[in-house]
Amino acid sequence: MLGKHIFTKRLRLRKIEKEDLQLISDWSSSRAAYGEYLTPENHSVEECLDRWANNSYWSEQSKTLIIEHKEQHKPLGTIRFWQKQNDRRTALVALKIAEYEYRGQGFGTEAQLGLIHYLFTQKQYQAVEMFTDLDNLPEQRCLTKLGFTLIDIQTYEDQKVQRQGRLYRLTQLEYNQQQGYQ
Repeated sequence: MLGKHIFTKRLRLRKIEKEDLQLISDWSSSRAAYGEYLTPENHSVEECLDRWANNSYWSEQSKTLIIEHKEQHKPLGTIRFWQKQNDRRTALVALKIAEYEYRGQGFGTEAQLGLIHYLFTQKQYQAVEMFTDLDNLPEQRCLTKLGFTLIDIQTYEDQKVQRQGRLYRLTQLEYNQQQGYQ
């Protein structure tokens, strides 16, 4: 992490800037950006501007980062982390590769790897948790490959839509034992 950036081999995870808000708004209402496993948020540019001005994208407890291709300087999606309610030692993470043509090429895995490394080494979290839709088999395979363990199947609300999901967890100890993170 250098300032407000996390670098991986092919990606730069960076703070959302004012210039990104039109894209964030466009993604928030695009069925293609959300795919079949998430529900669009439908934020107007004005709502995104309010969220940006109120530090909703970047606060001490929660940060949303743009996933950007380093060489092409192209935003691919977002990755967000926030402190779990009632457990300050656990971070929750949400990922969205919004640009459809970049899915299935390992960019989501790489973004998660970079953020997880940051959360354990720089933020000192003791666990990282991620939800995935019950039918999102690619993300489930990714989380398993990253060393996460399935801990529960739960119903959750996604933009007032009830969904079934799997909750995965990676602990600091499990992270330290994984070769791929070193």
